[in-house]
Amino acid sequence: MKEFGLAVWSHQITDFGGKEEVERHAEALAQAGFDLLIPCVKNPPGAVDFLTEVADVHPQYPEWDPLKVLIEACQSRGVKVHPWFCVFTEGEQSRLLREHPEFKAEFESAHRWACACREEVQDYLFQLYQSLALRYRPAGLHLDYIRTGGICRCAFCRRQMREQGVDIETVELRDPAFELWTEWRVSRLTGFVRRLQEFTRREGMELSAAVFAGYPDCIRTQAQDWVQWAEEGLVDFLFPMNYTNSLRMAVTRTMAHVALVRGRVPIWEGLGKFSSASQLSPEALGEQIKGVLEAGAQGVVIFHYRALTEEDLQTICRLRSA
Repeated sequence: MKEFGLAVWSHQITDFGGKEEVERHAEALAQAGFDLLIPCVKNPPGAVDFLTEVADVHPQYPEWDPLKVLIEACQSRGVKVHPWFCVFTEGEQSRLLREHPEFKAEFESAHRWACACREEVQDYLFQLYQSLALRYRPAGLHLDYIRTGGICRCAFCRRQMREQGVDIETVELRDPAFELWTEWRVSRLTGFVRRLQEFTRREGMELSAAVFAGYPDCIRTQAQDWVQWAEEGLVDFLFPMNYTNSLRMAVTRTMAHVALVRGRVPIWEGLGKFSSASQLSPEALGEQIKGVLEAGAQGVVIFHYRALTEEDLQTICRLRSA
């Protein structure tokens, strides 16, 4: 089998236990052939699991700084780390929305979202990424929830579109003006990715993104145009969240992703070992890895670390050495 990139998402920094356990986890990742670890350091509630002055640090984050220890332990063994933000989700632990409740997104089920199109919200997230990058110097940064969460109709969005002659309270999907609104939302989100990419490039860091497997529907519903990001070279890796129990579906989606990107950015397919849409046995995980690689993916990203068993790791090792 051809060489392929191998990464894993980790739900939260506490997955790695106490200080003495971090080295063991780093060694296990290296022994299994993982190239990249993606630990979540900003979950949807809004508090963060790293030291910063920008946001509220999770009260359970210990004094010994797990993220620092984890990055050093992994990178000393050749495993890169891309700390993972759930970008525009801001919930009950969000300093941003506590201080500025008017920044909250307005759409159905928006209880954990800030308006992704607002400049102040984007500034806050950029400063948060920047503070982590400059303090910890990881190999890269990771974008997740890099979308609007829904179609926001907050005061800011209404005002911005009103200036373009579009009333977003009444415009319908069939109205050509709806596409003006969609393109504006896309431009706001892509602008944030571009800004972060300019920063990571200056700092010699990579930028990866978890994206929707269903393209182009995510453009209209979430303002996420990851093919445009590939065309502009705004990210170094794209990780489509290809979570399914169906080998046929995983392979077919991969073929579409590879065709859309046309080699401009590496595609590492996100496979759901245990997700809301999939639960893979070691055999099924191995089949999906082989299938998406044969379909043209350059790597795989597995969700998530704590769901991996020793048998899974053995399966992966066999594929890496085949």
